[in-house]
Amino acid sequence: MVPLRKITKARTSQELKRMIEDDKERGWKVGSTVNHFPHHSRPYQILMKFETDKECVKL
Repeated sequence: MVPLRKITKARTSQELKRMIEDDKERGWKVGSTVNHFPHHSRPYQILMKFETDKECVKL
């Protein structure tokens, strides 16, 4: 099973970009498009997937 992770704490698009870059340094890759929920307190969300050197995982 592919390890997945959701980033749901971003309040702004800049904060989301920073969180994505932090996760990329740890081996996570972007697994979905950015979801924007305008009436939510933390409106920017994205799904990340983990890729190892042995396998390339596709969603």
